[in-house]
Amino acid sequence: MLKSTSIRANTALAWHFYRQEYSQSHQRLLRWVQGILLLFIITLSQSSDSIQNYLQMNLNGLLGADVVLSQQQSLTTEQHSEILDIADKVVVTQQVKTTLTHDGKWQQAQIKAVDSRYPLQGELITSSTLDGVGQSNSSGPQSGHIWLDARLLASLSLTIGDYLTIAEQRFAVSRILQHEPDRLMEGHTVAMRAMIHTEDMAALGFAPELIHYRYLIAANSEQTNQLIDWQKEHLPAAVIRHKQGQHPLALFWQRTENFMGLASIILFFMAAIAIEQLTQVHMKKDQFFSAVCMSLGASKAAGLRVSLLKWCISIVFLLPVVVFVSAGCHWLIMHFLSNTFSDLQWHWNFYSVVKPIAAVVAIFAVFHMPVWLAVHKSSVARLFVGDYRGLSHWVSKISSILVLLGVTLIYSDNGLLTLMMVTVIAVTIALMIFLSWSSLTIGEMLTQRVSGLVPFALFMMKQRLVSKSTQIMGIGLCAFLLLFTLMLLKDLGQTMTSYQRQHDGNVFISKATQVQMEFIEDWASEQDISLRQIKPYMYAKLTAVNEQSLARFSQKPSDSMATFSQAIRLHWSQTVPQNNVVASGQWWQSDEQNWQQISIEQEVMTDLGLELGDWLTFYINQQSYDFEIVASHNYKPGAGSITFWVQMPPSALDHIQSPHFSMASMELMDEQWSVLAPLWQKFPTLLMVSLKELTQRFDKLLAMITNVISGFSLMIVLLAAVVILASINSLESNEKKKNSVIMSFGFSRSTCLKLNLIEWFVTASITAVGAILGTYIAGLLIYQSQFSLTYKPDFVWLFLTLLIILSLTTTLGVYASRNSLKSSVRQLLSGT
Repeated sequence: MLKSTSIRANTALAWHFYRQEYSQSHQRLLRWVQGILLLFIITLSQSSDSIQNYLQMNLNGLLGADVVLSQQQSLTTEQHSEILDIADKVVVTQQVKTTLTHDGKWQQAQIKAVDSRYPLQGELITSSTLDGVGQSNSSGPQSGHIWLDARLLASLSLTIGDYLTIAEQRFAVSRILQHEPDRLMEGHTVAMRAMIHTEDMAALGFAPELIHYRYLIAANSEQTNQLIDWQKEHLPAAVIRHKQGQHPLALFWQRTENFMGLASIILFFMAAIAIEQLTQVHMKKDQFFSAVCMSLGASKAAGLRVSLLKWCISIVFLLPVVVFVSAGCHWLIMHFLSNTFSDLQWHWNFYSVVKPIAAVVAIFAVFHMPVWLAVHKSSVARLFVGDYRGLSHWVSKISSILVLLGVTLIYSDNGLLTLMMVTVIAVTIALMIFLSWSSLTIGEMLTQRVSGLVPFALFMMKQRLVSKSTQIMGIGLCAFLLLFTLMLLKDLGQTMTSYQRQHDGNVFISKATQVQMEFIEDWASEQDISLRQIKPYMYAKLTAVNEQSLARFSQKPSDSMATFSQAIRLHWSQTVPQNNVVASGQWWQSDEQNWQQISIEQEVMTDLGLELGDWLTFYINQQSYDFEIVASHNYKPGAGSITFWVQMPPSALDHIQSPHFSMASMELMDEQWSVLAPLWQKFPTLLMVSLKELTQRFDKLLAMITNVISGFSLMIVLLAAVVILASINSLESNEKKKNSVIMSFGFSRSTCLKLNLIEWFVTASITAVGAILGTYIAGLLIYQSQFSLTYKPDFVWLFLTLLIILSLTTTLGVYASRNSLKSSVRQLLSGT
């Protein structure tokens, strides 16, 4: 009974304390910090959950079969029979990438060949007009007919009834493709699509190595497991998808979520700065309140319980608002992504709300621990004095570090990405600290013997070096991220385009057979076209590392793992290519007999955790080959951008029987572009792309990244403003003391305002210089490590950015400090 009464009394006291402080600035700022972090994490979690749910539904609805087996070669008769012994029904489709031409226009497209048994599951929907109602078809097109999707039809200016010529074969355009039940296996590419009959694919005479085969299989759960085991044993290089497994894009979105979560380190770091500033105010008020309670006979534990309950009440009242706003943000993100994923719906998952809320609230509790520790450890006398330094101060620092480490470990999916993110942030923070300390220290020393407002302002800032450094770090991180987004990505696009035009020409050939490449060399000579680079390769699928399957060797998602899940290009070269440099190990010698050795790109080695001496098993043209890693290489600019992750000695060609392909680049004059159409008409499977198209794709990617990070930067801007306000709030009493002393000597309020203006202008200047230098250093590191290029920033952008940061920071700082200038000398003195 007494315990129940005590809880009610403590709760009532905490509620009274909470209402008393609710409208005070330190509580408002704390709610902003907590609200922004909760909003970001809840929205990220809900968006990820909705996308994963969509992908799972998409897997069930767009696989077109219970199991899909996909590989470059067709199954042998024996293999086909073994699958039929396990499963109920098998339907074969063939895909080939081509460039279709019509009346001088060309467009890359993917042709799918099907027979009368297609589709196996789901609906094949077509229409006879662009705006016509879709109709379900029981089978694909008849021989001699071709069905095109709406974009391809419009791109080639075709209409229903027109004829399209492919490799000297005429096809009648008879239907418009709207939906394919096995569309999932295209990986949500934006490639334009066409469909023909299997008999026509054979008549076109495409080289067998250019055709990709997919086997749509009807199977129950037990048969699916048998097929998975059969594939692992007989076709380890094949890709198998099934309704019991993951969507092909599931790991991609997991990596996206991890990257955004890892980027939230910046948010948590800035929150730690703001909360540490606000903690000073909370300590004073909680200690004073607890002291009053203890002086009236309450125990120290009661004061601690009241502080805990007051904090819990503030969290409980904050959550409904945050959840409501996050639901709106979640809806906006789903609406934005619906342009990429059709039928993506807003989906609210209760568990996906509870889990991040619990995690973030636990983090807030860790941040608030110094306050509770100070209340618990201090005596009544110390509480009245307001001594909140000592152990609590260090607990605050350690708590922040633990939180940042926890966020890093939770969202880190590979060491390379984590190291790059943390390094960039750490370098920026260190730079901000160095600039603030060195600038204020040197400035104060140089102006010691000079009178005036500027020397006095520098002297006062030097006395509050720690608080000023905190302000500069918070604002500087915000400016750094915005600069990194808006300037660095812009410069990256311009640099890459300029470099590719200089070294690669304006046309890039990504895949040409030996016959096609020999013809192109003669054709280029006849047309006086300059061939810049020609590099051969074959396709190889990595299946094992040190006799351990790739899936078991590395289970964390990464870009390297995603690439190696498909066949990669394997290049051969006797000497180190001109655009490569050996990073570790030793390149093979010309007279060496050992052909089972390879060199791997250094970044891939790091990403996958590979080491020199490891053995890799590659599946090449239905055969397994083992190679030892003897060297690693990096990209070096100056000799073209065509480079390969994996390279082997040419002597290996005597032991490996596999089709050879080539990558190449060439330079066309303006009047020579018209000769490409006849070339594509002769070789529709020749994959070429212009530099203009590559640049457009790159610009679209950068635009998407910029949009995402700009939205993220909005939260950074809000937190930066909170950091400024929190630092001002925590030092407001000291500012009042300073102004009262100045005004007591006969100076006017305008003098205090001028000092404030100078102080914030110096703060903004250090911040701007630090952010620009941080961005420049990050640019140098990224350009050198990723592209081996020299970073050349746009100095007009730098100057404009400097002016913007100076004006915004100075204006906000002066405006937020206005309270300390409103009172008279007597009021300022009474406020101490």
